[in-house]
Amino acid sequence: MSRRNDSAAALEAVLRDGWSSACRLYEHLARGGQLAALPPSGLRLGQNETIFSDTVLGYARFYGTTVQYRESSHFWFGSTGFVLAGMAGDAISNASARSRAQAMAAAQWRDQAQVRMILTNQRLLGDYRGNLLSFWHNGVQELTADLTQWSFILRYQEGSPLMLHGPAAPWYAVAIAWLIFGPQAMHLPALAPIGAAVAQRSRAITGEIVPDQP
Repeated sequence: MSRRNDSAAALEAVLRDGWSSACRLYEHLARGGQLAALPPSGLRLGQNETIFSDTVLGYARFYGTTVQYRESSHFWFGSTGFVLAGMAGDAISNASARSRAQAMAAAQWRDQAQVRMILTNQRLLGDYRGNLLSFWHNGVQELTADLTQWSFILRYQEGSPLMLHGPAAPWYAVAIAWLIFGPQAMHLPALAPIGAAVAQRSRAITGEIVPDQP
């Protein structure tokens, strides 16, 4: 029991640190600051490409696929009742297999894994199963987030949506929003929980009293 409590406490501390880090970055960028570049690494980057972060995040892609299944088709002989029962059994079995295949093929979050995710000024570079996958910022069409659950989603002009989650996700969401949308990113609905937390902390520090809303 103590070990379980220790694990829960450790996870809570990591999540709290991730949230605080995102709040500090939001406040820094909102005041006109810039993202800090990391030292050069062994990665071969593009022209004028700079790394800002390199950490592990939960990863998933949303897409459908094709699932093959085999239908049963037996030859039944005997009494009429026996043949009809056998044919009904085949139909039920085939319908069940077809339903399972349709459910497996439907669009859903797939490829879920913990991956190394590198953030640059041009893209996200994810190390998925040994392959380095590029997700370019200039292809992003929409950023949505549930940062209170430490997750956000990027939808692209081409390719499947990308979901990232985990303790570092709020920081990444703030940084990516700023890289894509510029200073106005601080007003995006996706970052509203971070903005509210920063404002609340600022009021607590200054002792500002917020009047009750009518």
